[in-house]
Amino acid sequence: MSNNEKAPNLSEIEKLLQKNVEKEILVKLKNNFTVKGKLRIFDQHLNLTLKEGEVIFGENIENFEDLLLRGSDIMVISLLNHPNSKGI
Repeated sequence: MSNNEKAPNLSEIEKLLQKNVEKEILVKLKNNFTVKGKLRIFDQHLNLTLKEGEVIFGENIENFEDLLLRGSDIMVISLLNHPNSKGI
């Protein structure tokens, strides 16, 4: 069995997220909240766990240690450390 056969079939989005674990990302949610933090883990439904970040809504900013985001609530994910990323 080759290495390709052992590895799970990841989508392009999952491959990008995997490369950005422990890096800062920006997430725009359907409720107009924006969340910035370090990506800890994610799953195939794009549920994300972030750490050491902030939730932004208008002029209000709240810091958090750990936060779970449901994939169905996410509109946009911006990889802040990606060379082609321009942010939200």
